[in-house]
Amino acid sequence: MDIYMKSISFSATKNEIYHQIANVLHSPDYQQYSPLPLNFHVALFPDRRGFGRGHGGSGLLTVSSVAVGTHFLSEYAGHTASKTVSVRNRRILFDKSRRPPSHEVLQSIRDSPYVEPAVREAREAQRTQLREQAVSIKAVQFGWECRDAVFSVEWERHCENCCTLHFEEDRREFRIKLWEESRTLIIAIRFATIQWSGRGDVESPMLFFSLNTAPTFESELPPSKQQEVLAAQGPRFRGTIYDVAPRTRLSYLDEAHLRVVPYTSLAMRLVCSSAADLSKFGDLARVARITQPGDFPYLVARRGLFSTQVLDEYARWVAHLDWKVAFQIEALMRGLYLDTKEILGLRADIEAIVRWDGVEHASGLIRYFEAQVKDSLSLSLGSEDPGETIQECFQRSHIEFLDQQRQSVARPRTRDSDDIFQCLHVKVSPTTMFLEGPFPERSNRVMRWYPAHHDNFLRVTFVEETLLEYRWDREVDGREFVSRRVGSIMHEGLLVAGRLLKFLAYSQSALKEHAVWFMIPFDDVTPEVIIRRIGNFDAELMLCPSRYGARISQAFSATDASVTVEAEEVILDHPDITRNGYCFTDGMGTMSRELCKDIWDELVRRRRRARKGRGRANEYPAAYQIRLMGSKGMIIIDPRLRGRVVCLPPSMIKFQAPESRQIEVARAFDRPTKYVLNRPLIMILEGLGVRYEVFEKLQDQAVEEAQSSADSLERAARLLESYGLGGSFRLVSVMLSLQKLGLPPPTDVFYEKLMEFAVNHVLRELKYHARIPVNDPGSWTLVGVADIHDFLEENEVFACVRVPGERARYLEGRILVSRSPCIHPGDARVVKALGRPPPGSPFVTEPLPDTVVFSTKGSRPLPSCLGGGDLDGDLYNVTTLEDLMPSRQEPPGSYEVAPKKLLDRPSTLDDVADFVVEYISSDVVGIIAINWLIIADQSPDGIFDSSCMLLAQLHSDAVDYPKSGQPVPLNKIPKLKFREKPDWNAPETAGINSGDYYESQRAIGKLFRRIEMPAIHSARKAARAQQRQQLHQEDADLQGLFAKLNMADSAEDDDDFAMIEALDEHVSDYIPLDFDRTVVASVWALFRRYATELYTICAANALSQSKSAVLTEEEAIVGTIVAQTSQPRKRKDLMARMREQTAFLVSDIREELGGQFNSLEERLVHGWTAWKVSNALDSFGSKSFGWIALGLIFETTKAIDEEDRFS
Repeated sequence: MDIYMKSISFSATKNEIYHQIANVLHSPDYQQYSPLPLNFHVALFPDRRGFGRGHGGSGLLTVSSVAVGTHFLSEYAGHTASKTVSVRNRRILFDKSRRPPSHEVLQSIRDSPYVEPAVREAREAQRTQLREQAVSIKAVQFGWECRDAVFSVEWERHCENCCTLHFEEDRREFRIKLWEESRTLIIAIRFATIQWSGRGDVESPMLFFSLNTAPTFESELPPSKQQEVLAAQGPRFRGTIYDVAPRTRLSYLDEAHLRVVPYTSLAMRLVCSSAADLSKFGDLARVARITQPGDFPYLVARRGLFSTQVLDEYARWVAHLDWKVAFQIEALMRGLYLDTKEILGLRADIEAIVRWDGVEHASGLIRYFEAQVKDSLSLSLGSEDPGETIQECFQRSHIEFLDQQRQSVARPRTRDSDDIFQCLHVKVSPTTMFLEGPFPERSNRVMRWYPAHHDNFLRVTFVEETLLEYRWDREVDGREFVSRRVGSIMHEGLLVAGRLLKFLAYSQSALKEHAVWFMIPFDDVTPEVIIRRIGNFDAELMLCPSRYGARISQAFSATDASVTVEAEEVILDHPDITRNGYCFTDGMGTMSRELCKDIWDELVRRRRRARKGRGRANEYPAAYQIRLMGSKGMIIIDPRLRGRVVCLPPSMIKFQAPESRQIEVARAFDRPTKYVLNRPLIMILEGLGVRYEVFEKLQDQAVEEAQSSADSLERAARLLESYGLGGSFRLVSVMLSLQKLGLPPPTDVFYEKLMEFAVNHVLRELKYHARIPVNDPGSWTLVGVADIHDFLEENEVFACVRVPGERARYLEGRILVSRSPCIHPGDARVVKALGRPPPGSPFVTEPLPDTVVFSTKGSRPLPSCLGGGDLDGDLYNVTTLEDLMPSRQEPPGSYEVAPKKLLDRPSTLDDVADFVVEYISSDVVGIIAINWLIIADQSPDGIFDSSCMLLAQLHSDAVDYPKSGQPVPLNKIPKLKFREKPDWNAPETAGINSGDYYESQRAIGKLFRRIEMPAIHSARKAARAQQRQQLHQEDADLQGLFAKLNMADSAEDDDDFAMIEALDEHVSDYIPLDFDRTVVASVWALFRRYATELYTICAANALSQSKSAVLTEEEAIVGTIVAQTSQPRKRKDLMARMREQTAFLVSDIREELGGQFNSLEERLVHGWTAWKVSNALDSFGSKSFGWIALGLIFETTKAIDEEDRFS
């Protein structure tokens, strides 16, 4: 609506008028029209009298709706208005305009948030300056930063008068453009990837950039061709050149660059055309707010470190080495810690070690050497003192590694088992690949088939240069690039260290991370042989490549092996419960109680928990998620079954595999999970009427619990437990055991940092994800199962929660049920919880603890109403907390099943490979989810906006894509309402006052702003100190350790003398406190191996890709990463991997420390000795090693007590 303005002071500026009107439209009286400050437009008519004034004293005010305009005019229209707006002491008169508003102006103010005019003008002036000015480049060089302060040029392009550097403010990057006749090459470098930069003008003016990740290489049409293409679109065309001719993503710039691009992309030197260009770059850098280049410290040379001759010599050598050794050498090469000549310089030493000490020793040594060279050599890059040479570092590493091997305990280290195997990883980026591992991982059916050939199977992940999943720019043809880069590897194989890896399969969870299995064929075992062994697939299934791949993936799901059943113990085609065209038992079967117990006993035995005095003897899960004979899904106890029986309905059976009769357990549901809110669920509940104050109260409670956690060990333990921290090191159990001894929290620096990092993790989860725990006895996350007894009525559920050490709880009354992710207003349902089962009900006999049982009556299964859920292992959030009950309930989404993409012939493995390639370029689940959340924030209609409703269906289709094969086209996804995003969407590393973000008025925005993140300065400092500890082990002398252990009253000066004294007193009740030199030597050797492996894990999982980046010991023990990042998904993935790796390491160390002894007293001697050794040391790993020892001490003393009680 347009409002006419007149009587405006001639000296008034547009910005002054904007400011005064904003004071009105942004007042509380107008908040009813939008959760955001109302946007509007002011236009001043020109002065037509020729007096030279800025305007003629009149103009138009355009507001977003008739309702807003009518409200405004009711108060400010005419001479007799009740309220006034004045600028420069002159009142402005308002009246309704006789003309309709401009469609373009109206659309503009509706599609963008209000921004102060001065801010908008300054931002546009900055963009214009950065866009219109360019730095002229005479030569582009990529190369290698040598250890002797020399930059070796390995690729060069001279480009006099045909190359410029431009700043792109919106992308926060600069782009170097090299013009060729048929194309323009682009080198794009994001500001955040610059590790350091330099400038110099001794020989010629130049700029230098040392990067953390490789640049993005692209090409586009040259300017003349762009003009021709745009002209051909006609005068009505309103798009950009990239809508019709998108840019092309490249892996290299030319054939010569192809040879060196994997190794030289982190160091770039630009020769400028003149000294003035250096000054111009500095000016533009200031405008763009990036760090000014320092002095360039390097000499320039051309050493041919990656010449064709050198690379060919290297390739011939590694191709003839044993695969395990070759893999580790290639990891060194691809990790960019050594150049090719340095690696070849170690050839004689490595071959001698292989010859004399064997392949296992050599591969272990090279991996150990990689960690050492990362620390000692990368820290000296560019310094005047380069430190030890490569040869010296290798010799030192060899001596240390030999020493560790000689002093290791007599019992051989735990190797691969049925449930754990050592997995090699390859990450393929657009320009190179990174080799990692081996790391321990949960096994699967195929790995159990070939226990002697685990090194032949590799997990290959396709990633961006940042090691994140691909992110698509609308201006780039991402599909074409993935087809070219990923497709060629999927079909032709991946060459690694002279071996050709072939595509094999994927697991469903890994596919979401764009990870697949490759293998090196062996003993006539090829991918085709393995696929045939998996099972028999019916003809209809074989027509759909995505579904064929999904069925193959069942054999690659991470599982624990349990019992094997006989053919007669399996009842196939047990009927599903179906009604109204729906399957109410979709993905769920049953088992007898006897079989359930047998499965649990076998799992406990395999997990090395069957020790005296441990476990809940009479308690076992009632539900498992399994794989068996080509079936997948859940099985629950049916008390009516007798003997060892499992019943598999048609909804579980995916293909025929009658020989695979071992029950593989993906998850045993032996305890409930906490209920945790998240941003999508909060957005849904707020839209359904839940008050903001409810969420605020819950978050405030979580913050208070975090900040008070340092007050006691019990509070600290509960905090860690609530957020899943410290699990690998069993910190919760150890802290509670220390609390029982009456001890206060430790006062040493390590514990203080440990808790500081834990609190930081909690606050970050709250601020950036709204992961708010609901610590209420009626709020849990439980696996969904069906009522096989047909007892529950429609919209009725039953839930029994069994918390260890407590009586069973039965949820009763109104209960809110949801499932993550929520994206439709109907995804949150309020139903009735049965409560304690009435006499005679089937739940008296079998309450199915730690599950939520859904009714099998009604028009539609309740799980299908919750984001299209089913019963093959889906988790459901349930709460009886009345404050979280919505005041309204919307109909559920229909969640129609997407049609399958079929071929006219049976699928092959090549067709599955094609599907993987298409999936990587069409995986839009994340884009849909975040667009839904942002649009729900931007729109006055919130979650009911038409775009949000469309996104809900598209999200369902995108989730089904791995099975249906039907992708969601990117152009079908609704765009954001306007460019600016809510403040809660700002990355941790970005400032929210840049004008790119607005202050969200939704609950998640208010919750976001309510938390202030404390500064964490100690992580990097601690990491540096721990690097020095690792490099210069002052405690590396066993005799010195004996001396420290035997020093009288050595603990009196310790920060935690009281704790040490209390532990000694506790242990002395069970064993004499004497040191056995043999035990000390054994524990010392075990500690050194532990410290080395822990350091390797910390180095492999650092968030920064800097060569010297390493996590701290405190981060490892807590299971978090405190560094800020603009890519939270990367942190999440690295944390998950670190936790898994440390869990396996700690389990292995505990087993070697005390698992091989029949006597509990012997175990306690080793545990106590390890505790004392950890206190005597002050090197990397010693503190966390002590916490492992404490866990073993408390576990063993408890076992001794129980043994005495029953003896």
